[in-house]
Amino acid sequence: MRIRYLIAFHAGLLACLQPWHADAITLEEAMKIASEQHPLLQMAEQNIEVARGNLTEQGSYAYNPELSLEPQRRRLNAGGTSNDYYVTLSQGIEIGGKRGYREQSAQAALDAASQDREAARQRLTIEAARSFSDLYYAEQILDFRRKQSAMLNKVSQAVARQLEVGQSSQLDANLAQSAFGSALNATTTARQAFTQSRQRYFTALGKTQETENLSRLELPRLSPGWRPPKDSFKVALESRPDFSALRSKLAQSSAQADLASVERIPDITFSAMTGREAGENLIKLGVAIPFPVLNTHQGAYRSALAEKERTRTGLDWSEQRLRYEVRSALDNHANTMQALSGITETDMQRTGQETIDLAQKAYDAGELDLEELVVHIRQGLDARMTALDIIKQAWMARIRLAEVLGRPEYILEGTE
Repeated sequence: MRIRYLIAFHAGLLACLQPWHADAITLEEAMKIASEQHPLLQMAEQNIEVARGNLTEQGSYAYNPELSLEPQRRRLNAGGTSNDYYVTLSQGIEIGGKRGYREQSAQAALDAASQDREAARQRLTIEAARSFSDLYYAEQILDFRRKQSAMLNKVSQAVARQLEVGQSSQLDANLAQSAFGSALNATTTARQAFTQSRQRYFTALGKTQETENLSRLELPRLSPGWRPPKDSFKVALESRPDFSALRSKLAQSSAQADLASVERIPDITFSAMTGREAGENLIKLGVAIPFPVLNTHQGAYRSALAEKERTRTGLDWSEQRLRYEVRSALDNHANTMQALSGITETDMQRTGQETIDLAQKAYDAGELDLEELVVHIRQGLDARMTALDIIKQAWMARIRLAEVLGRPEYILEGTE
């Protein structure tokens, strides 16, 4: 009878458990923190500043005007001296629109840096949601493993006391102790998983140090009736900033190829000189034209063309891979939502409690032995954990779908 009361007490505690505190952190808050305060976003902003500086530099003219002054004093053959000087102004001229191509390349790099920042923001938001959900369920599982260990510990202690008064056998005592040991090992594993999930959560939020007293998390109810957009692949192409960054990098490599092409055309330099020599005024105009004989820049051109084609091929393959990812995410989401719609956490909890109550009655009536009672206790507690696992998989599928489509807001839209 003592075992029966202990089991009933813990089963009632399991049914009435209210695990979350009022001051809990919500999923929306976690996503917002990661998308606004993570150190990786600061790095992305610095990359944009680097690209802005490069655009300013590449928009400047390649050559500065040069002014040279050459004074000299000569001794004349006829006697006497002459104070001479030469003043030369020279200016290099770019040929073929090189400056324009440099600006196009730098502007495309700036666009890519801006889109990389948005891609980083999306990744951090998604990772925050994923780590939030993972920590939520890791803590739930740890709670239930602790309760399972506590319940089986009570059973083991009760059987041990019955053994002392001759109401139980050594075999039953060993069985109860073994069941408690297995539950204790499962609790240790769950605690390790919780610790790892906690570390990933702080990393996802960009925390520089762990919070000792972390409030328990609140996760909204997932709606299995939510449906993704019909043309999901098109939505992904338009919403994913990493693909926009790839297109900008393709534009950058195209501009670099055009620049490498016109680099084969040498620039020229104009010069104007005025001076005084032996008492006579001098004026001279000149132009310098290099001949591309020893270095035609053909290698740089071939390299730029290859880089352009490599970037184009990478973009095409990324789009094809995205098509596969969208299809897989949609299938996985549909399957997990179907599984989720078939169960409810409350029903699984009630089923688990009924399993324990019925097993206790059958044990008191002599229809079950201790081994079967322990098995049913495990089944009753594992029923809720099975429901948690189904819901967790549904959450992970929803988060993965939002990640593939490039729409983190779908995570919160599909909740109640």
